[in-house]
Amino acid sequence: MLATSSSLSPATSRRPAFTFLVLAWLVSVNLRSVLLAVPPVLPHVSQDLGLSYTATSLLTSLPILLMGLAAVPGAFLVSRASPRSAIAIGLALLAAGALLRALVPAAAPIFAFTLLLSLGIAVAQPALPVLVRQWFPKQIGLATGIYSNGLIIGEVLAASLTIPILGLLGTNDWRVTFIFWGLPVVAVFVLWLIFAPRAPWGGTTQGIARWRAGWNTWRGWRIGLLLGSGSLVYFAMNTWIPEYDKAVGREAAIQTALSVLNGMQLPVSILVTVFASFVAGRRWPFMVSGAFCVIGIFGWLFAPANTDPIWVGLLGAGSSAVFLLGLALPPLLAPARDVAGYTGLMLTLGYTCAFFGPLIGGGLWDVSGIPALAFVPIVIASFFQVLLGAFLPKPAREAA
Repeated sequence: MLATSSSLSPATSRRPAFTFLVLAWLVSVNLRSVLLAVPPVLPHVSQDLGLSYTATSLLTSLPILLMGLAAVPGAFLVSRASPRSAIAIGLALLAAGALLRALVPAAAPIFAFTLLLSLGIAVAQPALPVLVRQWFPKQIGLATGIYSNGLIIGEVLAASLTIPILGLLGTNDWRVTFIFWGLPVVAVFVLWLIFAPRAPWGGTTQGIARWRAGWNTWRGWRIGLLLGSGSLVYFAMNTWIPEYDKAVGREAAIQTALSVLNGMQLPVSILVTVFASFVAGRRWPFMVSGAFCVIGIFGWLFAPANTDPIWVGLLGAGSSAVFLLGLALPPLLAPARDVAGYTGLMLTLGYTCAFFGPLIGGGLWDVSGIPALAFVPIVIASFFQVLLGAFLPKPAREAA
């Protein structure tokens, strides 16, 4: 899935650029596999620890909130030090949190170490668009598609393999899966330290000031809220599919639904990468993706149960397309020195919105006792995707 040298400009066809793409892809895989290994074992975790539905939702929504709140400090770190160093620090925190939360089977340590690994993701993620802008200024959509494909692969692998891993090992101990997905982070951290190329970066005063770029522009807020609507749909569905199916007596369908939800992202990521120059920064892909989510959530709630794979497939495709296309917006819309700031703003707004989806859904379920009300935030966010996509700012290259 990596781009061939013929598709890249001479300046970016060098070995360091190729090495960056490979390592960025591996980093992206691990930024998501640790998170998405949790939903398949949520019923085991909530039962063993005696968590309420609201507290259970925090295991998937709390990382999203912290990733949003820490995105701006992460952007500051990128400007103050370097994107290469930011990714190294982020991977170290992610590895520590992922492994330590498996050591003590109690609620407080799990939440504490989940916060630690979430901080690692928040530190590392804003650095990737900056490096894309540095290495591939003329192929932003393509390079973004390649590293973002790693995010999708990480999600698909974790969602699809976590339960089979427990079966293969003959255990129901959810801590085993935390260790299984934490060890690759350590390996990628070592690879990054050894092989990550050192792209030129100026830690000047002018560069430091740019970490706040975008906060006073409606353009930055629009792309952040757009990313948030897609992320809310995706993370809320991953959170509530297991609990909802269990509550309505369809526990056997949980793995299929999660696999389809996450698996549909893979063909979407391939299409976004292949047609990057055609779809990057344009409005209609976001509007179509939002329409997929609108159709998908109403189908999930009201259509016959045996058609559920169709609806979760639409939700997975639509929400992932919004996220993948949104990652390319800061490098497209902002000057090179402002990319970290725009990315920090986008991730802060995006993940903060996504945090409230599962949390509000869990609260509605707890208060009403009606499982379907957990999906109300998803309905609202799906319509917002269409609306915000229609008013997407034009890329800088098209601006008058």
